[in-house]
Amino acid sequence: MNHFTRLLKTFDYHSVTEFMLSMAPSGKYGFTSQLLIITFSWTVVDKVFGLDQGGFVALLVIFVTELFTGIWAARVRQETISSIKLSRFSLKVACYLVMIGVSYSLYRSFIKHDENAAGWAFNWLHIALVTQVGFENTISILENVATINGKEKDAIVTKITNKFNSFFN
Repeated sequence: MNHFTRLLKTFDYHSVTEFMLSMAPSGKYGFTSQLLIITFSWTVVDKVFGLDQGGFVALLVIFVTELFTGIWAARVRQETISSIKLSRFSLKVACYLVMIGVSYSLYRSFIKHDENAAGWAFNWLHIALVTQVGFENTISILENVATINGKEKDAIVTKITNKFNSFFN
């Protein structure tokens, strides 16, 4: 019996396999490969887009909500759903992600080269872009919700805009 196996037995593990399944219980269910794909994807998202898991999930929820409310609103308007309209959505998302990814990449590059002022500017731009993308998609979702509820497309956004502007008048 080797030293590691003896050590495991002191913790009531009867084999290396039992210990490994305790460390990664997904292995008992054949789910480890799928989780590793998700884990590596999170890493790519963080390194490419500069978003942690929560930020990326929030952005994903916004995108998916816009997509589904857009489809629902099109049905309410009795429009046929076509691949060209879905392609428009995909193009928007791709452009948003490119802007977010490029600003983050430039931020990291400038910081790496001790160009702190430029790094700060691109970090600021990155945060501003992510925030603005969230706002713009929320407006689109609100337009879709208004349509779904049988109102003019701009009904909800106009109310919010008027209320917001009233704080500054």
